[in-house]
Amino acid sequence: MIGSEKFTLEALPDGIYLSSSTKDFKENEVYAYLKEYGIVRYDFKAIRKFITDGERCKVSLRNPAFEKDAKILVTLAGHKMTASVEIEPPFFAKPWPSVEDVMSSLSAHGVKVGIDRKAVESLLARKLGSQPVVVASGIPAVEGQDAYIELLKDPDRPFEVSDDEKIDFWSRSTIVTVHPGQEIAVKHPLVSGKNGTDVTGGTVKYKPVRNVEFSFGDGLKRDDVNPLLLVATAEGQLKNEHGRLVVLPELDIHRDIDFAVGSIDFTGAVKIHGAVRDGFHVIAQGNIDIHGPVEGADVDSQGVIVIHGGVRGTGKGTIRANGDISLNFCDQATIRSGGSILVKNAVLHSRLYAQRAVIALDSGKQSQIAGGRIEAGLEVACNILGSEMGTKTEVIVGLPPEQLEKRKVFTSEIKRCEENLERIEPNLALLKKLELSGQLDDPKRAMMMKLTKMKFQLQAALEGMKKELTELDEQLALVRDKGIIRVKEICYGGVIISVRGLKYIVNEPCKYTSFIADDEKREIVLKPYDYNKGRLGG
Repeated sequence: MIGSEKFTLEALPDGIYLSSSTKDFKENEVYAYLKEYGIVRYDFKAIRKFITDGERCKVSLRNPAFEKDAKILVTLAGHKMTASVEIEPPFFAKPWPSVEDVMSSLSAHGVKVGIDRKAVESLLARKLGSQPVVVASGIPAVEGQDAYIELLKDPDRPFEVSDDEKIDFWSRSTIVTVHPGQEIAVKHPLVSGKNGTDVTGGTVKYKPVRNVEFSFGDGLKRDDVNPLLLVATAEGQLKNEHGRLVVLPELDIHRDIDFAVGSIDFTGAVKIHGAVRDGFHVIAQGNIDIHGPVEGADVDSQGVIVIHGGVRGTGKGTIRANGDISLNFCDQATIRSGGSILVKNAVLHSRLYAQRAVIALDSGKQSQIAGGRIEAGLEVACNILGSEMGTKTEVIVGLPPEQLEKRKVFTSEIKRCEENLERIEPNLALLKKLELSGQLDDPKRAMMMKLTKMKFQLQAALEGMKKELTELDEQLALVRDKGIIRVKEICYGGVIISVRGLKYIVNEPCKYTSFIADDEKREIVLKPYDYNKGRLGG
């Protein structure tokens, strides 16, 4: 006989009987009690009647086949990373297995790692029959991490824009430039994993990890202090050539400068095989070579500029170079050169400024300068100057009148500043003497501070103006006793000539002519086109 607080089971020769000392129970409690004690085959009608009236009843016949001991089932799962135990309950009169029985069964199945004895004890205490419970867990492998390269400067992703950021589409560029010492990439080394162990003691191997190395060429090297860093060794464009990083000293663009490429700001030379579209800029410390036309764009070089397709400025943008500028033609353009400007064809309604010469001569072609303003330090030469329509065209050689006026202003300002300094110095000396003798009151101290500030401001202004005056004088020295305007074919009326500050207005067309300044007469005189030919500036 086996009993509980509410139920009692009796095994008699003719069957198994169920009784209760109370009628205060529920149907599910009856079935749970029978299951706990291994009664899995029973008379439903008898049980229903028992639930209804609570009277003792025979719930099952005696069957030796079902009157068996408890059975311990061990299951390994997840590549032997877990072991579960399931107890097939014994017949109610027979005992449940002990903890040691379960431990022995686990050992028989090879389970020896990660056994949770408390889980086994709980399973048996709660008599969880026919319900698998995990009682052992292996130690999983700790996965490692592959080495990888992080690009600090990515040539394929030159810029990122946030959602709320305002974008200047003309100024941004898809070209990534770098300078010596700049960090380009960092290597994150591999992290080795750690093997685990399954419940049988077998090794659980971690996945192999891969190593990677920098792939780079010219203009890059590993950092001397930290070899995990890749740094630039040269100025230039950072480029990814089939997975290999390189720094190119010359930028070679095989398309137009437009929204797809963006504006260019480069440390070396630039070669553009297409056009430079309106609103964009190309800035380079080296030479610039443009095979297509330039629209209303800014092009700026520390070296020379060659524009094979010409410039259609539409009154916008500036072409600027420290050295020479060569181009096919220009229309409504502004061009500034620290050397000479060489034009094959027409110069129309443009403003050209050259430190040395503006030359628009091309054999077999009608190179013409018409409209606008042309300024050169030494010489302007062309086939045709002006137009039959009398288009206003200004040509200035030598230091322009504006520059001469600027020199006068500088000279006057320098003199004024020096006079003010001469007046300030004695007053400051007196105030400092009073300060040393302890006789400087607050008003005089304020005056001393004010005069000191004025002194520094005047000295700074003087330094800047004297520097600019020196540059102007250097330009004057370059063009002194020089300056010529040559017209090989014809110079039309309406052209305004200025040579070394002397002005001449062309009223009647003249051919094969040179315009030079006669210092004695203080006027411009006309000479043959080949006058002093071969000597720049006459």
